[in-house]
Amino acid sequence: MNIFIDSADIQTIEQALKSGYVYGVTTNPTLLQRASVHSQEVPSLAKQIIELGANELHLQVYSEDTSQMCQDAARLVEIDLKRVVVKIPATPAGFAATTQLASHGVRVTLTAVYTVAQAILAQSVGARYIAVYLGRMRDDGLDALALVGQMQRTLNAQRASVEILAASVRSAAEVEAVAELQVAAVTLPLAILQQLPESPGTMAAVEAFTDASKSLQ
Repeated sequence: MNIFIDSADIQTIEQALKSGYVYGVTTNPTLLQRASVHSQEVPSLAKQIIELGANELHLQVYSEDTSQMCQDAARLVEIDLKRVVVKIPATPAGFAATTQLASHGVRVTLTAVYTVAQAILAQSVGARYIAVYLGRMRDDGLDALALVGQMQRTLNAQRASVEILAASVRSAAEVEAVAELQVAAVTLPLAILQQLPESPGTMAAVEAFTDASKSLQ
């Protein structure tokens, strides 16, 4: 499973990438707003993130119609075609834009995917990822894990190349749950990222090793 940091704050991103187990970075307009990053500042932020070692950087378009989405995407991939993945909402206009972009080799994450049908369409239009929001699904009264599991089984049955990127994850236990469902990627806030290596058992073992090491000196 590839693990991403979900943030637009450069200090948070740097801290996450230094962990050694974070593959890349995902952002969206809400995160950019929260970090006080304006659209004209995104290229500079993106270059900093790439210099810090992110393998992939997911940047979202700002427009709502197909033509403008494609223009936004063209500007975003100019930053770094190899590492930038363009996020596009899973709307009718977004699916149309994804078809055009994928035909030109642009990798796309269709974001805010809520149904199995949308997951199937994502494969049809050549998307690289679909972003599913576990927490938001649950807030809407859906059984998030059951729905994501159904999406993954369907994609497996179709031998689809599109991968699920789980977002809006609210606990370390949910990371384990989606991994068991064969979900390929997950994006997390820093607080949950930092919980992943933690284990009381590990700490107890380390303390025992430390005590034993002192007796050997």
